[in-house]
Formats: sequence, structure tokens, C-alpha cells
Amino acid sequence: MRDPVPSSGLYYRSDHFNFAKVGIPALFTGSGVDNIQHGRAWGLKQVADYTKSRYHSPQDNFDAITDRSGMVEDVRLLFDMGYRLSMETSFPKWKEGSEFKAIREKK
Repeated sequence: MRDPVPSSGLYYRSDHFNFAKVGIPALFTGSGVDNIQHGRAWGLKQVADYTKSRYHSPQDNFDAITDRSGMVEDVRLLFDMGYRLSMETSFPKWKEGSEFKAIREKK
């Protein structure tokens, strides 16, 4: 998934960025911004508000109101990906054009 708002620098502020910057591929997942009920513009506004006001701040708390109906599907997909990777004999590689590929290849 591409960052819906690249100017926010979300990837570079993420928890897994410390892996990426030393060349270790790290999965960056998200639920997306297209909301079935309210539409894409509403979803983008929610992401912008969260990123500006709460992300990695004291206000970044659990929100019981948030719709988590797709969470089971997300977790199942991530589990399946992790399981598949655990059975691999080769190390994951960066996509061509990734700024972190060169870092990995130096190791």
C-alpha cells in the first residue's frame, strides 16, 4: 500500500522504520482510507487528523468507537504472510527502486 499522504512522512515516522533504514525489509500495513459508509475524502480527513493530532503523542490512545470489523481479515492476512515467510529459505528482498535496497546490498 502506498502512503495516501506522502508529505506526512508516515513511513519515516513508523515504528518499523529503524529496520528499514539499516536495510532490513519491514512490512508497512494500513487499513487504507476508502470508507464504505463515508467515502475516500472522509477517510483522508480522518487520517490527516490522526497524523496531525494524535500519532505518537500522549493523545494516541485506544478509541473504542473506531469500527474494527475488518480486523480479523487483516490479522489473518498478516498471519498467513508471516507463516509463509517463516517457511522460506531466502531472505526477503527490497523492490527495485527502493531507497533502502542499496543499504541492504552493502551488507
